[in-house]
Amino acid sequence: MEFLQIQPSDKYRCDKVWDLYEQSFPIAERRKMDDHVRACSDPQFYPVSAWEGGELIGLLFYWEWDSYRYLEYLAVNPKLRGHGFGSQLLRYLRDSDHTIILEIDPLVNELSVRRLQFYERAGFTLTPYRFMHLPYRREAQSIELLILSYPQMITKEQHNDFLKFIGERVIIYCEGYPFEE
Repeated sequence: MEFLQIQPSDKYRCDKVWDLYEQSFPIAERRKMDDHVRACSDPQFYPVSAWEGGELIGLLFYWEWDSYRYLEYLAVNPKLRGHGFGSQLLRYLRDSDHTIILEIDPLVNELSVRRLQFYERAGFTLTPYRFMHLPYRREAQSIELLILSYPQMITKEQHNDFLKFIGERVIIYCEGYPFEE
């Protein structure tokens, strides 16, 4: 499997990745294309995709700062789910000395429970911390999410570092930033 950091100038791959992104996440949790393109120019943002034989396997969009990686998005091509590719994408992400932080939906249905179990099998720990997910679009509402971390449970101080980074860096790539009071 080949991992590539995709830039908007690579139209073919960018279009394939963007299609997977749009079909994998609800509209309220997705950036608009213009905001994504702006984020791609940020040196702390890594829009990575995985390819095999010219076929898109999946995507990882993550942020890296200090000793952290924040996994913002992970998706596997729907035709290829259930074949271990998601685990391979996570191994790529974990191949560093960084503390990895990600969020998932509250455990309200079978799919959300299966998602938690997937990350726990990969070594992630559910933390006691919660996070109000940013509204990436003007019409979206903030939603409370659960926080997981790897290789061990993050401390309150690390959680605060995460919130600070989200509030100072990630938020600037949301539609309508700066937000009106």
